[in-house]
Amino acid sequence: MKTIFNLKNVDPMEQPLFLGKDLGVQRYDKIKYPVFKTLTKKQKEAFWTPEEMSLSKDRADYNTLTDNEKFIFTSNLKYQTMLDSVICRGVPTLLDYVTNSELEACLITWMFFEQIHSESYSYVIQNVYADSSELFDGIYEDKEILKRAKVAIEDYDNLRGMACDGYSKNGIKKQIYMTVISINILEAIRFYVSFICSFAFGENKKMVGAADIIKLIKRDEALHLTTTQEILKIFHTVESEGFMKTASDCREAAIEMFESAAREEKAWASYLFKDGSILG
Repeated sequence: MKTIFNLKNVDPMEQPLFLGKDLGVQRYDKIKYPVFKTLTKKQKEAFWTPEEMSLSKDRADYNTLTDNEKFIFTSNLKYQTMLDSVICRGVPTLLDYVTNSELEACLITWMFFEQIHSESYSYVIQNVYADSSELFDGIYEDKEILKRAKVAIEDYDNLRGMACDGYSKNGIKKQIYMTVISINILEAIRFYVSFICSFAFGENKKMVGAADIIKLIKRDEALHLTTTQEILKIFHTVESEGFMKTASDCREAAIEMFESAAREEKAWASYLFKDGSILG
C-alpha cells in the first residue's frame, strides 16, 4: 500500500526513478540525477504570466482576418487549449509512481507551467472573442479535435487506471514507459502545426500578442521535451532502473506511436488548410 510519507529513512541514492520505495522527506542535498534539478531550475528561471503580453491589437486584428484565417486561428486555439488541458493532468499520472525526489520536483514544476499555458489560452480567448463560452463549448463540438483528444489521453487513462491494486509490476512498468513516450510525442510533435500557424500570423503582423505568448509556451515545451528525453535515456541505459527490457519490448509500439502522431499532424494541417493557407 502506498503512503504519502514514508516513515522509514530510505537512501535516495539507491532508489530508482519509478516503482521504488515510497518517498519520505523531500530532500535535495543528495541528488542521484542532477539533470532533473537543473531542469527544475531552468523552468523556474523562465517564469512568466500571460498578462505580461498586450493583446490590445489582437481583437482588432481578428476582425480583419478572412473567414479562412479565422477558421485556422480559432481551430488551433481550440486544439492548443485541449492539449494543454490534457498534459496539465497527464503529468501527475506519473507522480503516483515516482520514487525520486528531484524528478518529483521537476514534474510538479512542469505541471505548474502547463497550468500557466492553459491560463494563457483563456487570456487570449477572453481578449479576442466577444463570447468566450462559445469558443470553449466549441471544443466539444469539433469532431477533429475530439478525435485527436481520444488518442492523446489513452495512455494517461490507462496508467491512472493502474493506480489501484491488482496489476503486475511488469504491466505497470510497461504503461509507465508508454506514458512517457506519449508525453514525449505530445511535446515534440502534437503542437507542431498549430505553433507554426501561430508564428505565421505573427510574421504577417497579425495576432502578434497571441504569437508572443505561443513563443513563451514553446520555450517551456522545449524544456518539458528535454525532461522526457532524459527519462527515456535513463530507461534505456541504466540497468538498475529496471526498464531496459521494457524499452526493448516496447520499441516497435513506440515507433508506431511516433509515426501515427506524424500522420495525425499532417491530417490536421490538411483540415486547417482545406480552404486555403494563411498565405492565400
